[in-house]
Amino acid sequence: MKQLDIPVLQYSWAYKVAPFAESFYNEQNDWIDTDYQFISETTRTKYKRNNLVQAASYMFPATKTIEQMRPIARFMVWLTLYEDYYELCPVKELASVRDDIMNVMLGEDPRPGDIGLLRQVALSRDEFRPYVNNNWFQRWADSFHDYTTYGIMEETPYKLKQEFPTLSHLLLMSEYSISIYPYADPVEPSMGFIAPDSVSKHPVTKRLKTLMSRIMVIQNSFASIENKLAMRPDVLNIILVLKNQYKISLEEACMEAMQMHDDYVREFVELKTSLPEFGAIQKDVENFVHHMTLMISGLGAWYHSGKSPHYEVPGAYPRPEYTQQG
Repeated sequence: MKQLDIPVLQYSWAYKVAPFAESFYNEQNDWIDTDYQFISETTRTKYKRNNLVQAASYMFPATKTIEQMRPIARFMVWLTLYEDYYELCPVKELASVRDDIMNVMLGEDPRPGDIGLLRQVALSRDEFRPYVNNNWFQRWADSFHDYTTYGIMEETPYKLKQEFPTLSHLLLMSEYSISIYPYADPVEPSMGFIAPDSVSKHPVTKRLKTLMSRIMVIQNSFASIENKLAMRPDVLNIILVLKNQYKISLEEACMEAMQMHDDYVREFVELKTSLPEFGAIQKDVENFVHHMTLMISGLGAWYHSGKSPHYEVPGAYPRPEYTQQG
């Protein structure tokens, strides 16, 4: 199946792009060459061509200055390289890596000799600092913990065995592994509103984030299907899991996945239009949720902009390079 044959997922709202989409290429290449030396030069070259920093402007259009966008763009590159590099890392080793990264997110300095990933996340942390508070940092670190623990680490056995999970298990794992929970946290500093606990812990907010994450899981499965088929069948692509579990054609699996996507979008819109009362910050909360919707449509637009070879061009998707220690 060719990418051109894949249906395009639709939204009833538009997308916007911050004015920094072309601003970070030179910086991105410097980040990659300075702190990602543990990755081969061939793979680093692929990442430089993949326009990951551009996606940040599609997903965070409220950002008003290049200084405000820099930690978001840096973290976009960081998340992608972290996930790709450690994709097949044994769970016990990854738990230690996770804890070291969380310590840095919460204020520790990287140690001499630490892998460059820790230096890059420390830079994002320091660049976020003028726009956030300690409560936000804790939520950011907690989101990263859950992304790694309930996402990447849960998926690893299926990847190693090349074994399809059930659809229900996939949805739970991929909700975390798509990395939207930690990457959605910068919505708040991008728009100048840090949600208090009364908002961030509210069941409606949590459900909206779950729906956003699941919508983006399906976006990713649609956007990467040709690339993943070219490498080897991806046992964690929702289209291929549907095809395997229900013994249906690829075309039928696409339609089933699209229906799931549309159901999630419908629920998201229903919740968005009937938010609970949050008193004096009601308008801020409504704007916050609005920018969550713009993350969804922005990512969809970027996937189909012709500027995302990481997902669309066979051979552009870097292979995992992590080697077990010891």
